[in-house]
Amino acid sequence: MQQTNALGADLIVQTGDMIDISQSYIPDYVRAFRDLQAPLGVVTVLGNHDRYTGQDAVIRGVKDAGQVFVKNGVHVIERGAAAIALVGIDDPHAWRADDPQDDDIDAALRLTPSAKDAFRILLAHRPGAFDGAAPRGIPLTLAGHIHGGQFYLPVIGWSPGRLITKYVMGHFTQGTSQLYVSRGIGVVGVPLRVFVPPEIALFELRRA
Repeated sequence: MQQTNALGADLIVQTGDMIDISQSYIPDYVRAFRDLQAPLGVVTVLGNHDRYTGQDAVIRGVKDAGQVFVKNGVHVIERGAAAIALVGIDDPHAWRADDPQDDDIDAALRLTPSAKDAFRILLAHRPGAFDGAAPRGIPLTLAGHIHGGQFYLPVIGWSPGRLITKYVMGHFTQGTSQLYVSRGIGVVGVPLRVFVPPEIALFELRRA
């Protein structure tokens, strides 16, 4: 938490997988993450491991930590004359690789101010949602899910994460839409990262 707070971000977002396997970890999560500090708050969506753990309990933990939880909806932040619409979608229940999540995005956009009224950012756990966001003109998608694959061969540029998604980690573009896939701070399965260090990503939004 100290490293995150030291960045001095105005807003913090989490794109899921806060808890894995056991609900017994939720109190520790609440104690640690309630210390996150950002003037515009902390906004969170669920990941697949949160659902495996028990989504209702995880949602309560997220709220107990003082965060805003968004599921197929929107959280609008206004600052001066500008507005940001954080469009949050649920993790898909029927898994398929690079699911564009068209229905979830459409459900959230129905509640979202128009592009002329707010800068829209899609918060999705799985990066395949970018394939649904870009055709709908959402300029920025933030996602995570596979921790950069946890293993990467820098010489040939390959990660086992490619077996799950074409968006393993880092920055991608489609037309005027952008995606950033975070490597995250945790692991799943084998507690090992090879050439895929954890990260806390900091972005600066500027007017065009």
